[in-house]
Amino acid sequence: MATSTPAITSLRLPPQAGEQIDRASTFQFTFDGQPCTAHPGDTLASALLANGTAVLSRSFKYHRPRGVLCCTGNCPNCLVQVGAEPNVRACMHPATPGLEVTHQNAWPSLETDVMAATQIVDQFLPVGFYYKTFIRPKALWPLYEKILRTAAGLGKVLLGSRPGKHHKQYLHVDVAVIGGGPAGMRAALAAAAHGAQVLLLDEQPALGGHLRFTDAKSAAALAAQVAAQPRISVRTNTAVVGWYEGNWLAATCGNELLKIRIRAVVNATGAVETPLVFGNNDLPGIMLGSAAQRLLKLFAVRPGQRALVVTANDSGWQVAADLHAAGIRLAAIVDQRSAAECTSEHQAALSAAAPVYWQHTITSATGDRRVREAVIAPLSAAGAVDAGAGKFVDCDLVTLSVGWTPQNGLLQQMGGRVQFDGARGETLPVHLPAGVFAAGRVAGTHTLAAELREGQQAGEQAAAHLGLCAAPSPLQLPAAQRQSSAHTLVNGSGKNIVCFCEDVTKQDVLTAIEEGFDSAELLKRYSTTAMGPCQGLMCAHNVKQTCAGALRQPAARVGGTTARPPARPMALGVLGGQHLEPVQYSPLQAWHAAHGAKMMLAGLWVRAERYGDPHAEVRAVRERVGLIDVSSLGKIELTGPGVPALLERVYVNNWGKLASGRVRYGLMCNDEGVVLDDGVTAHLSADSWYMTTTTSGASAIYEWLQWWAQSGWGAGVLLANRSEDFAAFNLAGPHARSVLQKLVPDCALDNAAFPYMHVRTATLAGVPCRILRIGFTGELSYEVHCPSGYALAVWEALMTAGSEFGIAPFGVEAQRILRLEKGHIIVGQDTEATTDPISADLAALVKLDKADFLGKRSLARIAAHGVKQRLVGFKPVARNVVPEEGLQIVRSTRGARPEIIGWVTSCKFSPTLGETIGLCWLPAELANQAGAEFTIWRNDKGLQARVHHGAFYDAAGARLQQ
Repeated sequence: MATSTPAITSLRLPPQAGEQIDRASTFQFTFDGQPCTAHPGDTLASALLANGTAVLSRSFKYHRPRGVLCCTGNCPNCLVQVGAEPNVRACMHPATPGLEVTHQNAWPSLETDVMAATQIVDQFLPVGFYYKTFIRPKALWPLYEKILRTAAGLGKVLLGSRPGKHHKQYLHVDVAVIGGGPAGMRAALAAAAHGAQVLLLDEQPALGGHLRFTDAKSAAALAAQVAAQPRISVRTNTAVVGWYEGNWLAATCGNELLKIRIRAVVNATGAVETPLVFGNNDLPGIMLGSAAQRLLKLFAVRPGQRALVVTANDSGWQVAADLHAAGIRLAAIVDQRSAAECTSEHQAALSAAAPVYWQHTITSATGDRRVREAVIAPLSAAGAVDAGAGKFVDCDLVTLSVGWTPQNGLLQQMGGRVQFDGARGETLPVHLPAGVFAAGRVAGTHTLAAELREGQQAGEQAAAHLGLCAAPSPLQLPAAQRQSSAHTLVNGSGKNIVCFCEDVTKQDVLTAIEEGFDSAELLKRYSTTAMGPCQGLMCAHNVKQTCAGALRQPAARVGGTTARPPARPMALGVLGGQHLEPVQYSPLQAWHAAHGAKMMLAGLWVRAERYGDPHAEVRAVRERVGLIDVSSLGKIELTGPGVPALLERVYVNNWGKLASGRVRYGLMCNDEGVVLDDGVTAHLSADSWYMTTTTSGASAIYEWLQWWAQSGWGAGVLLANRSEDFAAFNLAGPHARSVLQKLVPDCALDNAAFPYMHVRTATLAGVPCRILRIGFTGELSYEVHCPSGYALAVWEALMTAGSEFGIAPFGVEAQRILRLEKGHIIVGQDTEATTDPISADLAALVKLDKADFLGKRSLARIAAHGVKQRLVGFKPVARNVVPEEGLQIVRSTRGARPEIIGWVTSCKFSPTLGETIGLCWLPAELANQAGAEFTIWRNDKGLQARVHHGAFYDAAGARLQQ
């Protein structure tokens, strides 16, 4: 195990109450190739800071050095590349052993970025410059476009990388509580106490919200209560990204997308601290007060050595107290309020530890790769700064605690209305739709006691909305103290950054307003404020204040932009991941897993692909006996006197005279003569039939039959989909009859009593079963269908009975080899959307002399005119070479490129024949010539193969009928 480096030792604090790191072990990852030491529980950002790395990224437009600002994933300052994944939030991503992390948006290095030279020519890059420049001459636009595209963006998409697997999951709950802080936990407990099933979602790795770094003991106590409540399900590391019609929440958890149906929702999303706008306010070392507290309390990281604390509320004094307790020297405490407005319990003690400047603010900061000095100046009640009375303060850390921006984007998506409250300095909800409730800092509540009461109220309101209890009485809370500064904008020397995501300055916003973009929505689109990763969380308040000042209007009248999903950054792969389909499992899933089966997805079904070597499984079937689980087949029962007439119409072959006890292979086409599905249908008794379909066609064929039965073709026909009611197994091999006979001693299985393509009912291991004698594998075989609840008992009985004959389970891969040796097609693999049975070499099945059936007219024309392409067997000349399925078949032309004339649909190496065999589509004139050679284009060169007609194995079918 790696040991700690000097850097991690010097910047780590002694153990903190509630810290989330595990000091018992360390490991290493790399940042730009340099090793960094971390503890389990560290994020990338906390580990990098502990290793002395202050600069984590470069800004979007001016490539200014950036460091940790919020430590909650709300800003763009710590976006890094992790392996092939770009734009990873370092303050949210856990550090893990061996991780390879690199910087973004800087060249040739993070320390020396040549694109930082854009700051020198920033006068030529004003707000909206891309609308004003590069217009003429038009001939140079391709060059301009190339330069702009190269300069744009942050991370890099590595096209050769393999994407991860993404999943989707549906959840259904009574109440969703978004936010696991004190208000959210109390709301969840209150709703659950009245009988509601509650889902508590939080983006952080643990519950507690701000209590995790301000009151760890209270956070742990509330989290314990939540854990003890069985009606509450907790999802941490889960970000709710959107609300959609019908109370449908979307949330991401790693590579998983959760689709959550709810009946009521409590928004306890909290608030983020508002940055202060002043000169060079984006230098590394300048961070929000809560970010400093997170680093101190959760990760035990010293964010600096000499701190300047800037505040406009009592939480800033708590930050100063935490810094002082950690041994960080306080250079000064700058409070925009008067001393009389401060009610902090730490005021007296800290006033003795550091100089306090009342009614002052910070105006600018200086430094190269980190803040080294700040300028503070007196602030009048009207917000005017006396720059002439400025004072320099040496510091390498500046914390900002000047107000809060409620995270109300989801609330607005749900139909809630918000409005800026000038007295409180925050944008607060003024209307909530039915079933939507808010509690905690998102509603403007900032004391723990009030948050808990408001959370209790919201939880009871959600339960009352569901009819689980009476509606609670209106909540009366003490008048809230103003927490947000009225002076978050200061004109200082250097760039006064308003939008950290897009490098938009205060002057850019003012210029855009002067040019006529004075509407919030227009300003957003023209200046790109609130269009970056933070989606306005870090800049919306200051943009609103800037607009209000420029337009001489109250901030409440300026308005805001529309809240749209996603509310939090999310990977495109999550959206493009697995589209939800119900995954189906065989009743034998546990048996397959216990016996080492490698599983695969076949349609909607998870099936056993192999248990070991597929070739050994093939040999077991050919030489002894094998057993495969085919429970995924579609199974449909048809009853009534009109069944033969319906089958005559939907199948291309004859069914009217099929006797009871017989089984027949059938092929279905649509009215254009295109192959839809195939399978076997058994005539059980006078009016009772049993049909099997392909795995992928089960539901579609059932609906197809229903359609035609209800359209008048199936008088008196009743259909029942029994696909999940019955399990099915195929027992195949020379000893199949001997194995089955041991379990059904009273049922004669000889050829005379139970011929090929017949069906019998029998009791097997005490379970009533239907047994179909068919031969997809090319060997003597019996397909056993039994009730799903008895599947394991029947399967194990067959395995036990077959033990003396060397029985072996075989999977889908072996089955596909076996069927290919017989030349059987797989619908959907060897066929496509225009395949007809005549070109698929199934013309013998098509009975054009029938009165009518689906596709007859089209097939009659095809039969009359002939086909242009045919599905035919082939063998490569090189017996051991297995061309991949889907490869193109070509022939030489006089041109530079060969002409594509066909493609390979199936190809496997046959252990029975000792050579490669396959099926392919060829032009009819070539396919009709047995032994004709053609070329498969593989690895940029030709592979010769020969046409083969008929089955590759046991062409006469003798083994099927032995």
